[in-house]
Amino acid sequence: MIEELFTLTVILYLLSILAVLPLRKNYRASITVGHVLTGLASISLLAFTVGSLPDVLKGKAIEFAYNLGVVRIPFHVDGLSLILCLVLGSLGLATSIYSPRYMEFYECFGRGWLYIILYSAFVLSMILIVTTSNLLWFVFFWEVMTFTSYLLMVWENDEEYVRKAGWKYFVTMHVASTLPLVISLAMLYAKTGSVSGLDFDNLATLHLGSIYYVLFLIGFGSKAGVVPLHFWLPDAHPAAPSNVSALLSGAMIKVAVYGLIRTTCFILKPTEALGYTVAILGTITLTVGTLYALKQTDAKRLLAYHSVGQMGYIWLGVGAGITLIAKGGDWAAFGAIAMAAGLYHLVNHAIFKGLLFLSAGSVLYRTHTRELNILGGLAKLMPFTALFTFIAAMSIAGEPPFNGFMSKWMIYQGTFLSGNGLLVFCGVMALFISAATLASFVKFYTTAFGGAPTTTTENAEEVPASMLIGKGFLAFLCLLFGLVPSAIIPLLLTPGRALTGADLSGWISTKYWLVTIRAPGMPAGGETYFNPWLLVGVLGVLVAAMLISYPNRPKRIVKVWTTGEPVKMEHYKLRAMHYYGPFEEYIHGLYHSGDALSDWGSGVCSTTARGYLTLGRTLLEWAGKVGKGVSNAGRWYVKNGKEVYLDEAVASPFIQLVKGLGIGLEEVSLNYDLLLIIAAATLGVMMLILLGW
Repeated sequence: MIEELFTLTVILYLLSILAVLPLRKNYRASITVGHVLTGLASISLLAFTVGSLPDVLKGKAIEFAYNLGVVRIPFHVDGLSLILCLVLGSLGLATSIYSPRYMEFYECFGRGWLYIILYSAFVLSMILIVTTSNLLWFVFFWEVMTFTSYLLMVWENDEEYVRKAGWKYFVTMHVASTLPLVISLAMLYAKTGSVSGLDFDNLATLHLGSIYYVLFLIGFGSKAGVVPLHFWLPDAHPAAPSNVSALLSGAMIKVAVYGLIRTTCFILKPTEALGYTVAILGTITLTVGTLYALKQTDAKRLLAYHSVGQMGYIWLGVGAGITLIAKGGDWAAFGAIAMAAGLYHLVNHAIFKGLLFLSAGSVLYRTHTRELNILGGLAKLMPFTALFTFIAAMSIAGEPPFNGFMSKWMIYQGTFLSGNGLLVFCGVMALFISAATLASFVKFYTTAFGGAPTTTTENAEEVPASMLIGKGFLAFLCLLFGLVPSAIIPLLLTPGRALTGADLSGWISTKYWLVTIRAPGMPAGGETYFNPWLLVGVLGVLVAAMLISYPNRPKRIVKVWTTGEPVKMEHYKLRAMHYYGPFEEYIHGLYHSGDALSDWGSGVCSTTARGYLTLGRTLLEWAGKVGKGVSNAGRWYVKNGKEVYLDEAVASPFIQLVKGLGIGLEEVSLNYDLLLIIAAATLGVMMLILLGW
């Protein structure tokens, strides 16, 4: 029954692609029908996740395969895979509910059927990436994910900044992400000699060198937006439609974390060097990403930089876990808890960042702007959106009792109690930067939703009910995973338990909503713990006491004294550009260094792109010259062939073929679309030949 639910998920996504083909001329119908099917597919995936949970918690993986003629796709679903299935199912359901009305915003572009095809292929490719157990299929689905995400990202291709952001993403991903993975795939294929030899179980038995750690770290780090390979992300995520941005930030970059753990910990072996590298990169990333987000005034660009910063928290937790697992002994069990903390933040970030991008999309839907400097007063006009945004903002800032606090608290425990000076320092940096995250979202929320409506927002109203339902579902999960951590922590512990084989019951407990963590060497009774419900009770009593002590009184509205100057009231509003100005000046050197690094990365990307285009133009020019030469030879023979005494039965068909080939080469060299089709067909034939071997 469990396997059938997964198969149903795949079928529904494929059916959504087929169902919209007859609706190509009806934009709204194609969007609605397509997202009904993707929503059902997401529900099926969530049912598969819940149904698989009992076996996975017992340490039993779910294995099956699709045999499509000569093609075999093997699957292996364990705890790590199931965590990503939970993320993809939750975000997929929320965006499927939210998108039909939101995509009305892009009706002028048409191509609703194409959007559904790309959306379904994008989400389905991520599901297949985190469940397949063969490296060849992993890389194949990885490329499908990259290509479809690029096409969704450049949906508004009439805007120049969108085209530039998409091109930067496309080139960077193929140079810094796909290429390292393809190189590692080729090297491993050379070792194993067969496609079946690329199964993860078989690869785990090989003795592989350090070069694979480097290749996987670069390939997955660039997709995750880890500094210094993050320069594409702040441009790419804001360029996409907001519902797509929610999937890019909430899901796609999390798939890179899955790839990192799957390859470096399950195929290769955890090492302290790898753990320290991941933890340090995570600390640098959370610092740079968050401090850059602090100065942004574009709502989606601010959220994009926070995607960089929050990925740093995830990498820090995972890196600390890898380090302690590699250390062995009792520290390995504690390392499993630290890794679970990083995975906890992975799930939480997917939820609250997806909600934040959907909320930013709601603001854009009603006000047609993302600029915080000219927004204001939306809490009065869009109360439900304001409430959901507040929940998400407090979650990402790590404020209790929301889910972001629980995962950050566990990351702090995993570093502070590690007994490792470097990891403790990384944890202190993460704690400091969490304050900067709160400051950033104080600016985000107060400028967009606080104060009185501006001329830009005065006519705004709440978004349609379906968009609210999609956001409300994610807001509910923010509260659920914050107030009831026992609903998710047992699943998060399964990857670490599989790597260490340790019994974690003596190191972490989640009974009665009380999370208790013990580190090696900690005396009995000295465990650290946190109870979210106790905090809610204390806060509830304090709020009730304040309401009783300060009863609601009529408000008096008075005008600000302007000393006689004709200053308009809206000019008194503190704009987003004015927040934290002195602090930004104080760390100006960091911003300057980051800009230089980003410019360098963009320069490398542009140079690579120019080289690729130059090579393509050169090949086209030579193809044109060869085509013209062959075509001229064919024309000359047709004109003067009667004077040549050859056996026409043999020579004439050959000459006609050469003539047609020349004309064809000449036409193909000028037809880029046809060249793309030929290249795709050639790639498909090569893939079939490889699979046949």
